[in-house]
Amino acid sequence: MSVTRRWFGALQRAFGAKPAPRGKPARGEPGRPPLPRLALTHEPDTTYAIGDVHGCLDQLRALEARILDDARGRPGSKLIVMLGDYVDRGPDSAGVLAHLAAPPPEGFRRVCLRGNHDDVLLRLLEGRVDPRWWLGFGGAQTLLSYGLDPAPLGNDRRVLAALVRRLAAEMPRAHRRFLAACPVALITPRHLFCHAGARPGVALEAQSDEDLLWLRGPFLEHRGASFERTIVHGHTPAPTPFVSPYRIGLDTNACRGGRLSAARLAGGEVTILQA
Repeated sequence: MSVTRRWFGALQRAFGAKPAPRGKPARGEPGRPPLPRLALTHEPDTTYAIGDVHGCLDQLRALEARILDDARGRPGSKLIVMLGDYVDRGPDSAGVLAHLAAPPPEGFRRVCLRGNHDDVLLRLLEGRVDPRWWLGFGGAQTLLSYGLDPAPLGNDRRVLAALVRRLAAEMPRAHRRFLAACPVALITPRHLFCHAGARPGVALEAQSDEDLLWLRGPFLEHRGASFERTIVHGHTPAPTPFVSPYRIGLDTNACRGGRLSAARLAGGEVTILQA
C-alpha cells in the first residue's frame, strides 16, 4: 500500500476524509491537471495549523514538542495541518522532507498541504522551471541540504540544469513522493486550510490552484465575511500571527530570524503557539 493511501485511509477513519472537488489548474501550464484537494466531513476536536517551515527543521521539532505538551490531556481527535513551503531558504530542506514523510507524532493525524515553493520544486524536477530563477527563489539552500553546491557553477543555465538532474536522481524517492501527494487545500466544516489564500467573490470549491498557492493582494486587502469558512494560511510573512474571524495567517518568517508559529483551533477558539 502506498504512503498516500495509508495516510488518506487514516484520515478517512478519523474524520471522514474524502476528495474535494478540484478547481482550476494554475494559469500558463497547459496540460497540467488540477491539484488534489481534501475535505473532512466533521471537524477534529483539536487542530494545530503550522506555518511556513522553509527548511527550519530544529524549529519544527521544537514546535512539535510544544504541541505535544499542549495537547496532553486534551480529549478527542487531534490533527496537525502543515500549511506548505517545506523547502528553500532555510538550512535543512532535505531534513524537513524526511521528517514530514515519516509518521506523525503518536496520537495525531497529519495533513501536509502544498506550498508554492514545494510546487516549484516539483516542476523544477520535471524540467519546467529555469534553474537560474529557482536559485534566487531560495533553491540554493535546498541544493546545499542535499550536498550539492551551485556556487562554483556560475549562472550557466545548461550547467545548472545538469545539477538539477543530479538532484532529481539523488533525492530520496520518499521525498518526491511526499511532495507529489500534498493536496493544495483542506476543507473542514469551519475552515479552509491552504498555503496562500483565496480570491474574494469566488466560491471555495472554484478557487484556482494558482490562487491557493500564490495569492496575496486581493485576499489580504479584502475586508468582510465573503467566505463561508475561516481561511487558515501561510505564505505572506509577518512579525506576528494574524487572527481574525475571516482569516488566520501563520507565516512568521522562521527562515529569516522569526519564530515558527502554530494555531490551536478548538471549540471555536484560536490559541497561538510558537517555537
